[in-house]
Amino acid sequence: MNNFISVARTADIHAGERKRVEVNGRRISIFNIGGEYYAINDTCPHKKTAPLIRGTLDGIAIKCPNHGYRFDLKTGKCNISPDFNAKVFTTRVENGEIFLNLD
Repeated sequence: MNNFISVARTADIHAGERKRVEVNGRRISIFNIGGEYYAINDTCPHKKTAPLIRGTLDGIAIKCPNHGYRFDLKTGKCNISPDFNAKVFTTRVENGEIFLNLD
């Protein structure tokens, strides 16, 4: 698992739940949606103040709690402008552990 780092256990994030982790000074939100894990930079790229962990899920998108910008958890694409796309991280699950690729 070259660039992957263990950040949580699957038992810690049940379906429909989320968890924020800090890795190398980065705050990253992990979401379990139907058994699939998605990871996104926790800070909204619009104003860089809102934690996305507090946002509202809409399918596989997260809606910023401050201004309502939506970010696709698979791609990071913002519904308003590509200038505000969010950084997403590839996830992998092995032996009950969630790994993120930080590249």
